[in-house]
Amino acid sequence: MIGSGDGQVASAPAQPEPAPDCPSVPAVIFSVLVLLGSFAALFQIDIPILRFLRSHNLSALQSFGDLGEKLGNGGTLITISLLLLGAGFWLKRQAWMQIALDSLLAHGMVAIVVNSLKHIIGRPRPRLTHSGGWHWWPSLESGLDSFPSGHTSATVAVVTVLARALPRLRWVPFALATWVGASRIWRGSHFPGDVVGGVALGFVVGSVCNEPLREWRQSGSRALVRIAPIVLLLTGLFWVLTHRVVDPVMDTVFLVVGLVLLGSGWLVRTGWGLLARRAAAGDRGTGSNALILFGLGVATGAPVVIGLTALLCVAQWIAATGVPACESAAGRSWRADGVYALGLLAAVVAVQLLKGLVPLH
Repeated sequence: MIGSGDGQVASAPAQPEPAPDCPSVPAVIFSVLVLLGSFAALFQIDIPILRFLRSHNLSALQSFGDLGEKLGNGGTLITISLLLLGAGFWLKRQAWMQIALDSLLAHGMVAIVVNSLKHIIGRPRPRLTHSGGWHWWPSLESGLDSFPSGHTSATVAVVTVLARALPRLRWVPFALATWVGASRIWRGSHFPGDVVGGVALGFVVGSVCNEPLREWRQSGSRALVRIAPIVLLLTGLFWVLTHRVVDPVMDTVFLVVGLVLLGSGWLVRTGWGLLARRAAAGDRGTGSNALILFGLGVATGAPVVIGLTALLCVAQWIAATGVPACESAAGRSWRADGVYALGLLAAVVAVQLLKGLVPLH
């Protein structure tokens, strides 16, 4: 990372932090299943979402969408990397130069992968989609290149590398990447599934370029495990937004069960209660995360989201097996635990308020 005091520290080559061991094969397999299941779910609601957007006047957002398109343009991304490379050379910051070169490599790699997938899959752009159905087939024709989103893939790949230069403000480039992805949807350039696919692909490529290329299997596997929760979160958001509550009674049951799971996970996390006493100290973090994650999934009341969340819990549990806990209950304050609990409740309330907010029928 880049230092700000001693000149020798500031000019040292940027090296990623020591990476954990490669996730086990089962953890990677379950994470891939979550990704595939998420894409399958998104593809079922892509066209209805498109119809909903077309039925509303979004001219007020058009200018923001145009800016997002320009930001995610290849020329803009390359210019940012070259400016960082030039600044590093001028100021003799070896770390900046290495990050810039890695970001250019990530951009080149993701461009090759994305353009190959676009024409192998051949999904029509939203403007060419006028009815239900998939219409996917290999093609080199213009307009049959919707999946995945090139702007989103390139932006996420580049910012994943550039975030190394901003260890404390890495949310800034990722927030810009989110803007680019969202703009591709409301401008009608891509379906939500295209953008989420671009997020996953860009993060994997950027993560591979953040580490020695000879370790691409390990870095790629870790990236798949890490991006699976984000993809599921986005999928769950779109699914909850577009599906009304059909059976209020069952939805209430799911909500209650979800709250019980969340409460149990919070107790394990804080080290209180029978569940916490029975769990080994090293397993508390893994167990609490699994309970909380599954509780949030159950609270949605959507069978698709619940099933995918169960797969994700298995993947995360396997990936965390043998990894020492980073934090103990004794090292936390009651204030932090209270804020965490309020955050969980706020998430549940948000899920309930978002259900069916964007009707598709």
